[in-house]
Amino acid sequence: MGRCVKFLFSTFAIIIAILAIGIGYLKVDDVFREQLFARVLNMMSNPNNVAMMDLRCNQLLKHSNVKGHILEIGSGTGINLPCLHNNTNIESYTGIEPNVYTHPYFYKLVEQYDDISYNIRLSNDSAADMKEIPSDSIDTVIMTFVLCSIPDPIPDKVLREVHRILKPGGKFLFFEHTLAHPEKNPLIYQFQRTIEPVWEIIGNGCRFKPITNYFDAMKSLYSKVEYKSIALPVPMFFVKDGVRGQLIK
Repeated sequence: MGRCVKFLFSTFAIIIAILAIGIGYLKVDDVFREQLFARVLNMMSNPNNVAMMDLRCNQLLKHSNVKGHILEIGSGTGINLPCLHNNTNIESYTGIEPNVYTHPYFYKLVEQYDDISYNIRLSNDSAADMKEIPSDSIDTVIMTFVLCSIPDPIPDKVLREVHRILKPGGKFLFFEHTLAHPEKNPLIYQFQRTIEPVWEIIGNGCRFKPITNYFDAMKSLYSKVEYKSIALPVPMFFVKDGVRGQLIK
């Protein structure tokens, strides 16, 4: 029994050491981290997840909400394309995605649809400075699961830049995961805070943040700011707190 326990502890220690080395490598090697994140993101972008695709396609990105010239911040590997490919209200699509290693996955997904009637373009510009996009030129801006990975104080710049490029009356549609409420969900909140240093590395900068603070700060800029808390249909219990809404210029 003693040898068995010693073997198990030794094996566990080796596994922990390997994980620590791997996480340390991810932290220092930006290229490898972004390549790995793109690959994992593509694997996790499952269009067969009925509940999540219902949230994306039928609640946030229904065709009546998404029209004209579209810009998506954090287009990733194209998980929102199943909601957009056959939307005849769309005139053009621009995806802003700094992680260039996601671009091949995105274009490969585009090739699967033969009913896309609009031009698609990807850019690796920063969403905080979309200098290629003229003011008052975009009808709809989309962002899903992005603000968590944008370090402060850049989210404020991003939301102001979105306001600049939107046409009057244009919409900014979003959903995000958020930091759990410390009083309503204290155990989840503490768990998020505990794992955040590792989560930030594995998630390529993603952190648990009180996301709604960013939107509240925009109430004097946008004509309408509205959102509501939702339970995200994801398997990880500590990422279920979410928010869905829109900002209107």
